Amino acid sequence: MDNLDTSIKDLSIEAERKLARTFMGRIEWEMILIGLGQFTVWLTTWVLVIQGLVPLWLGSIVVILSTCFAYLPSHAGQHGHLSGGRKNLKWLDSLVGHITLIPLAQSHDILKATHLKHHAHTNDPDRDPDYFHTHVNNWFECAKNINDQYSVGFIGIVERLSEEDPKFLETIEKSSAVTFIYYVANIVLAIFFPLETLLLWWIPKRIATCYLGIVFSYQPHAGLEPGRYKDTRFWTNKIPRFFNHSMQIHTMHHMYPRICHYDEPKAIEALKPYMIERGMPGAEYIPERIIWNPLTYIKGANRG
Repeated sequence: MDNLDTSIKDLSIEAERKLARTFMGRIEWEMILIGLGQFTVWLTTWVLVIQGLVPLWLGSIVVILSTCFAYLPSHAGQHGHLSGGRKNLKWLDSLVGHITLIPLAQSHDILKATHLKHHAHTNDPDRDPDYFHTHVNNWFECAKNINDQYSVGFIGIVERLSEEDPKFLETIEKSSAVTFIYYVANIVLAIFFPLETLLLWWIPKRIATCYLGIVFSYQPHAGLEPGRYKDTRFWTNKIPRFFNHSMQIHTMHHMYPRICHYDEPKAIEALKPYMIERGMPGAEYIPERIIWNPLTYIKGANRG
């Protein structure tokens, strides 16, 4: 507790929540720009490659990089950040969420349904949809499992959640049509543009899915148990946090999902004493100020 800010006298849950609410409720325009921007890059690259203006190998590299940014805007939409929680702007969450996920060939509604269950049951082996690619031994196992959407473990959790929550089942069934459309689109494009489809869609989405599973799930959650203040860790590596989507501070998101991604650093600065008081994994290692790349490497904060 040596790092605890002694100027804060009230470390109660009520004081913590009151402070956290001051960081909630804005429209996260940054995510709207990233979501529409990365899709524009993806689509433009397709056009330029097919027209012969950009070589296929270069287009593939560009698409892989842009696809790695395809999930985060949808994630923001899943939590209502794109609309700022305003009912008259809810369409923004869905519209941007669907568009940004096209390179990943995923349904925004299905990912929203499973992700909210992940929040409700984080690290629960029976109910967390992410459990089987999170609680593994290494990055390779995580990458392998997250690309296996039909594994016995994952299907078993989805079936259990469907039995418990009819609305969850309804969402999965209705949104499966979107997944089927992507499946057909991949086949049709592969007939006319086989190499382009392989190198501009299929391989990039697989690589991006592996990357997203590692930084969104494995690093923040592996080896931890269920519990609001103990299910997510702060972690570090030598890569600038921008390229990890700042998932090093993913603990803040699980603590208060309504705080926008780009507001999390300031929220952590303010809430750090409460995090340390609650015993959140790695909280004692975070700096007093979170700037562009503060979590590159901090001794003691790494997993393992």
